[in-house]
Amino acid sequence: MEWQFDIIFKHFPFLLAGIKWTLAVSISGMLAGLVLGLLVALVRMSPYRILQFVSGLYIDIFRSTPLLAQLVWIYFALPILTGIHLGPVQASILALCLYVSAYLAEIYRAGILSIAQGQTHAGLALGMTKNQVLGRVLLPQAVTRVLPPMASQFITLFKDSSLLYMISLPELMWQGTSLAAFTMRAIECMTVVALIYMALTIPQAICANWLHKKYLTH
Repeated sequence: MEWQFDIIFKHFPFLLAGIKWTLAVSISGMLAGLVLGLLVALVRMSPYRILQFVSGLYIDIFRSTPLLAQLVWIYFALPILTGIHLGPVQASILALCLYVSAYLAEIYRAGILSIAQGQTHAGLALGMTKNQVLGRVLLPQAVTRVLPPMASQFITLFKDSSLLYMISLPELMWQGTSLAAFTMRAIECMTVVALIYMALTIPQAICANWLHKKYLTH
């Protein structure tokens, strides 16, 4: 077998065109997931059992089912069931948001619960409301504790975004599979795609390790 990477590098700009979509949907999905995940975590910590049950069910559903299955439901089944049609970009961001928010909710909750209860009692003793204690005492401290696992979660989400080629979003993997079909050099093409993912992921991993050492290593 003769390797022909020169063919792939000749079409390298075509591959690079997919990076912007990979980054765009990954970052958008993560940012939306950060907001939704916090809301789900707060509901999960509610004193009302019905809210705890609903939020727990949400977390279990999205953590126990594959992202690909969720993506298929959002892009293909949702229009059939509701008449709501989402484009590849909107469906991708929604799927990533819902998927990652379930994991982020548990990260948030663990970070908040890791704060000593004495600080909550102290805040209440000073006349603060429960919401004030949460916003002014617990969340600021929890943020530093959840940053490292959140950074690791983004790396996972970034690589999971490769599944979005299934709905024809022109991200990196879709560009790669299209180029592989065009050149008939699947091995060389996927090797280059993998190297691009590595080049984009390694700096993220370095950042995650730095956050871990800064905030979690004592």
